[in-house]
Amino acid sequence: MFSEKNIPRWILLTPILTVVLIAVATIYFFVTTQESYFEEESRHIEEEYLARQKQTLRREIASVINYLRHHPNLERTTLLHYIESIRYGRNGYIWIHDTDYYLRAHPFRPKSIDTLDANLTDAMGTYITRKFVDETVKHPDGVFIDYYWKKPHAAKSSRKIGFFRLYPRYGWVIGTGLYVDDIEQAIAKKKQELEQRVEKYIRLVVMISLAVIVLIGLLSLMISRQITSVFARYRERVTRKEQLLEEANRNLETRIGTALAEAQEKERALLHQSRLARVGVMLSMIAHQWRQPLSEISAILMELETAAKFGKADPETIGEAVNDANRLTQFMSHTIDDFRNFFKPDKVKADFDVAHACDEAIRLADAAIRNAHITLIRDAQTSVTIHGYEREFAQVILNLLTNAKDILVQRQISDPEITIRIAEENGIATVSVEDNGGGIDAEEIERIFEPYYTTKSSTKGTGLGLYISKMIIENNMEGELSVTNTSRGARFTIRIDHG
Repeated sequence: MFSEKNIPRWILLTPILTVVLIAVATIYFFVTTQESYFEEESRHIEEEYLARQKQTLRREIASVINYLRHHPNLERTTLLHYIESIRYGRNGYIWIHDTDYYLRAHPFRPKSIDTLDANLTDAMGTYITRKFVDETVKHPDGVFIDYYWKKPHAAKSSRKIGFFRLYPRYGWVIGTGLYVDDIEQAIAKKKQELEQRVEKYIRLVVMISLAVIVLIGLLSLMISRQITSVFARYRERVTRKEQLLEEANRNLETRIGTALAEAQEKERALLHQSRLARVGVMLSMIAHQWRQPLSEISAILMELETAAKFGKADPETIGEAVNDANRLTQFMSHTIDDFRNFFKPDKVKADFDVAHACDEAIRLADAAIRNAHITLIRDAQTSVTIHGYEREFAQVILNLLTNAKDILVQRQISDPEITIRIAEENGIATVSVEDNGGGIDAEEIERIFEPYYTTKSSTKGTGLGLYISKMIIENNMEGELSVTNTSRGARFTIRIDHG
């Protein structure tokens, strides 16, 4: 539906359709509102016009009453003739009955003057004279009464609203009225004027809406053409950039291949250096482990040489010396096997006891630690089993012990100590190796796990031990290896979830 080709068309049509819908909604709302306004205004006109006409009736009767009050000395006949002569509006006139139902004045019923009018009925059969008089007596200050009566010189009766008021001095019920159809004609005329005004407003809204639609259409057409031109230029730029991007991608693939080859070469070099470092550690520890047996073998040979010089080298003495030498060489051979097996990589993960792995590392480092006159404290609060690579974990512990030993020797700490603690906290196996060597400098502690970064001399460290250890714990065993300074020295902590 939406594509690059028809977007300009949608840009052209959307504002026009929007304006059309708004115009239709506006016109509908306006017409509906005006219809409600027309109905309400019509009711208001009817009520207002009827109220004005009733006020006219009140005013005409009040004028007659005032005239009578201001001319008390005129004869009644004169007053009655004067009242019969009064006209107002289109068909307005005044008549008089007395409270005994006699007609005393009426401009259009001269033959009925001074006759009893009690039986007079209107077109609906109502005894209207009785109703006029009785209601006026009840409401002497004025009362409105509806009835049906013929207009002057008309053959058909019309609905009429009469107003009556009592003049107590003569006992006259003075009345007048207006025909409802006269009111309806006036109201219809006013409604017609109102309807014409509403239609004028509607035509104005429609014309304005059409003008706006035309204007929006022209603007949309101009904008659509501009956008089409912009799209064309945009497509050209995109095409050029796609070509450049394809070329860049081809170059990038070449560079990535080169970078991967370099990274693999660096990784191989790193692993090679790590292996060399472990070989160096292993040879250093073997040397510490062999130092005492070699000294003992040397002493055995010296004893045999002395015994031979003095002629005391009997078969029994020689046999004991050979047995002792064999025992020491077997110990040295076992040491080689222990180190060789220790540094073999694990191929699969398995459950193992953390304390046992730590003891393996302690056993291999024990001779070097004792030779440096360092006190090793082992604090195992509980037995914890975790899932992972036991030999790699033990190598990490060995590396931490070796680093602690080296820093204590390097700084010549008096009463040097290394403490290894094994604990369990909320399902987390925790092993910490802490020394009393004074800690790590603040600028060095942030980089301590970076590859090739070392605080040792170039002859004693490659800067790979802690980096490899962190990779083993965090990448291979999904744990955490961190370091903090304590009041005594540095503490390396391993945390592994054993849940």
